[in-house]
Amino acid sequence: MRSLSWLGVVGMLLALGAGRAETLPLAGEWRFRLDADQQGEPARWFAAELGGDQRLRLPGTMDDAGLGPRNAKEPTLEGPYRVFDYAGAAWYQREVEIPADWQGRRVTLFLERCRWVTTVWLDDRRLGSGDSLVAPHVYDLGTAVAPGRHRLTVRVDNTVKHNLGRFVSALFGGTWGNMNGIVGRIELAATPPVWIDDVQVYPDRAQRNARVAVRIGNATGRAGRGELHVGPQRLAVTWGLDGGAAEAVLDLATTPDWDEFAPRLTEVRVRLGGHERTVRFGLRSLGTSGTQFTLNGRPLFLRGTLECSVWPLTGYPPTDVESWRKICRTIRAYGLNHLRFHSWCPPEAAFAAADEEGILLQVEGPQANVPAGADPARDAFMEAEYQRIVDTYGNHPSFALMALGNEFGGNDALLARWVGDLRARDSRHLYTAASNNRQRPANRQFTVLPQGRGIPAAGTQRDLREVVAADGRPAIGHEIGQWMYYPDFREIAKYTGVLAPRNLELVREDLARKHQLELAPRYVAASGQFATRLYKEEIEVLLRTPGYGGFQLLDLHDYPTQGTALVGPLDAFWESKGFISPEAWRRFCGPTVPLLRFARRTYTTAETIEAVAELAHFGPADLARVEPRWILREAGGREVASGKLPVTSAPTGRLTGLGSVQVALAKVAAPARVNLSVAIAGTEFANDWDLWVYPATSAPVPPTDLARCRTWEEAKAALAAGRKVLFFAHGAATQQSRRGRFLPVFWSPVWFPQQKPNTMGLLCDPAHPLLAHFPTDFHSDWQWYELMQRSRMFNLDAAPPAYRPLVQVIDNFARNERLGLIFEGRVGPGRLLVCGIDLPALEGDPAARQLLASLYAYLESAAFRPAAELDAALLEGLFVPNFANELHRLGAQVRVDTQADDFPAEQLLDGRPETFWHTSWAEGAAGYPHHIIVELPRPTRVTGLRCLPRQDGNRNGWIKDYVVQVSTDGRVWEETVAKGSLARDDSWKEIRFARAVETRWLKLVVLGGFDPARTHASLAELTLLPEPARP
Repeated sequence: MRSLSWLGVVGMLLALGAGRAETLPLAGEWRFRLDADQQGEPARWFAAELGGDQRLRLPGTMDDAGLGPRNAKEPTLEGPYRVFDYAGAAWYQREVEIPADWQGRRVTLFLERCRWVTTVWLDDRRLGSGDSLVAPHVYDLGTAVAPGRHRLTVRVDNTVKHNLGRFVSALFGGTWGNMNGIVGRIELAATPPVWIDDVQVYPDRAQRNARVAVRIGNATGRAGRGELHVGPQRLAVTWGLDGGAAEAVLDLATTPDWDEFAPRLTEVRVRLGGHERTVRFGLRSLGTSGTQFTLNGRPLFLRGTLECSVWPLTGYPPTDVESWRKICRTIRAYGLNHLRFHSWCPPEAAFAAADEEGILLQVEGPQANVPAGADPARDAFMEAEYQRIVDTYGNHPSFALMALGNEFGGNDALLARWVGDLRARDSRHLYTAASNNRQRPANRQFTVLPQGRGIPAAGTQRDLREVVAADGRPAIGHEIGQWMYYPDFREIAKYTGVLAPRNLELVREDLARKHQLELAPRYVAASGQFATRLYKEEIEVLLRTPGYGGFQLLDLHDYPTQGTALVGPLDAFWESKGFISPEAWRRFCGPTVPLLRFARRTYTTAETIEAVAELAHFGPADLARVEPRWILREAGGREVASGKLPVTSAPTGRLTGLGSVQVALAKVAAPARVNLSVAIAGTEFANDWDLWVYPATSAPVPPTDLARCRTWEEAKAALAAGRKVLFFAHGAATQQSRRGRFLPVFWSPVWFPQQKPNTMGLLCDPAHPLLAHFPTDFHSDWQWYELMQRSRMFNLDAAPPAYRPLVQVIDNFARNERLGLIFEGRVGPGRLLVCGIDLPALEGDPAARQLLASLYAYLESAAFRPAAELDAALLEGLFVPNFANELHRLGAQVRVDTQADDFPAEQLLDGRPETFWHTSWAEGAAGYPHHIIVELPRPTRVTGLRCLPRQDGNRNGWIKDYVVQVSTDGRVWEETVAKGSLARDDSWKEIRFARAVETRWLKLVVLGGFDPARTHASLAELTLLPEPARP
């Protein structure tokens, strides 16, 4: 038996003599046999022709060939549907003809990518097994293979051998990729019995040379000597029984650098006797300086996106250079220079294409979300995989960064040792522990972290200086964005491979049932425009941050699984959805980007825009003369104002201040959307921002015949009297309503159903007379920010099928409720306009004042003639609470010591088990004890409490130890009426008091939870324990 060897060289095996074939490709038809019962090996299937008549083509998979059991699972919204689904052993076999001139030569079998374990036999001889997910499986057949016909058998077993994490991209990825088969190059190769086993090139840009390390293999059984040619140099070398090694230093004085802007590659040819290899490399130096990366001494800002093994046609990555070249050129067109491979390592072709295109890669070990040190067998496997990655692909200049995996911690000493071992093994790359890992070994060279992710306000002043200062190393923003785009059903036709888009079809069917299918194109357009604007702002936050290292978007293209996470302006096929061109994207995401800091996006004509202009410049060289210019234009193109800023210079690798921009707005024909742009004269560098300007007026005056109501009882009475009613419904916190929020779904509503409100932005008709005095597009934009933060939307599913709100909130595709923000109808003799935005409470906001003025103008006009009749039962269901929670029914108020933004205390009393309160998880948030204070409107007899843990399948924050106290004034807590520990499950809990109490104030103190590493608390429902029945 011969053990498996790993190909550690990048390059091509060259022909060594006229007419001598050095490789024998094995692509084509192979015999196939399934082995679900694992009987093939003990039954010696390798010893004869495989039984049966099944055939398939390799490279490929069982899924490609339509072999194996069909998937019997019900399709869900989790992602595309794998038509065939098999995990187990399968056998592949064919005959091979060994050429006569291979007599006495060493023969190897090369299998480029396999999932997972391969075992190989030549005739009856077992050659060994391989288990790598990151590197080729290479088998040594020895030097005694006789010319002529032989039987080659490969057993592939794709059952999971180690728990690498449920979402590790190397196995499962964005398109369920754990498919049985062999992909990429499949070939036999012949070398002399003394051969060049490995070549590694270590460039030294400072010295303008490269150290070439050569490993020599020897299968002769004898020591020897020879002449090694390394480029123009000739070295006398020797080798022992186990081979040998040699080094040479190449003079690269006239060799050009490899750089992201000029990716010039260099080759070195290495020859030993009759064996020759050519290796391509780049002369570059990658390092760090303080908090910044450097490339060839120049500060480097990484603008990246992820590739999570998303292959919607095959389920496995391409292994040809042209496919990867297309991806590299696509991300380059969108201003990016970096690609992160989430918990996997791509094949050789990806590195080759990135080398050519100047894309810097971050590869990762195949482990995600499971701890190091908890499974010795897994740890040993991962350590071998790390070594295989750097040995196999280390020569590529595009191979810049490496992380141990994704989002896992574990044993601190082990993490530090792995990072240290990699740094010592290959210094051509920079290393860190797992991406987004709170356990960060001190020997890491950079950090991938999520701090600062998201958009907390509508202005553009925010940056992440505190994040930079806290680490001291280059920081990369982890998985930036994750803003959801509504599914586009036109994409269904693109799925012509092994996956069926049943998830998209399920959404389409649900929309049809709910009478909204004709709105789907508008949902796509509105959500897409909104999400793209959010990506712009998040990217600019990082560009505005001095000394930041870069970012990795999640994502420039869609991630079809994990709950159909459609989070990109490009689809899963790397094709544009049509929301933004590459040229427009590069205005805010490229090597050189003008930036503008301002506090807000809404103004009045009595105000002046006060902004600060900057230039984030990471181009190939300093800009000696920068002439900034700004222009303010109205939506129709009319120039309102313009100006020039002082001429300056801009060194590359930093943020340069350009000066202040001050624009008086008195000349704007308000209300109007205006556009403020900053450009650098004589260049393509320009960027712009939409702002909104409203008249400088006092609060609008309502029509004299209008009834303005804040409660449904008031509105109902006015409607019964035949009046025209504007109902501000923000306070109607009913089961048919949801509290509003400006930002849309994060990642996926299927994965994170607890998000509030889990919606996807607005849809409206800007030409409708309701909005005649409120400039808006058909989708959410920044002028809606404060309005949506103080809003409530209502579920109109019970309305007539054709009914449409005037301003609709697009629901997420997993729920597809018909949500109304502003809607109208006839109610008996009256006419009703419902506004879910709390406009009276936003008097100081110019956008709120203007929207209110527009509503008043509409209500006063002849256009306010609602066509739809809304019946009383529908409206009562919308606006009258019907909660099962007793504390809510009694009118209790609740307050807590801390709460997360999307998980407020009011959800403790909302009667909805699917919602919950959660303490803040912000950096520095307080730990135990936490508390919940309940204030009743009047003294009430209480015998205990009932509480329900969160019901979303996540145990984070489950309460264990508690005490309950009462008070006479809500300030001094003088008596403890209960204490104890709750059971660790998700069922209702009862906390019985030692005795009944008459009180207005109760305090549930959370002393601890079940996870000693966490100090959070969460609870879905809190209510009173019913009084026992009296005899």
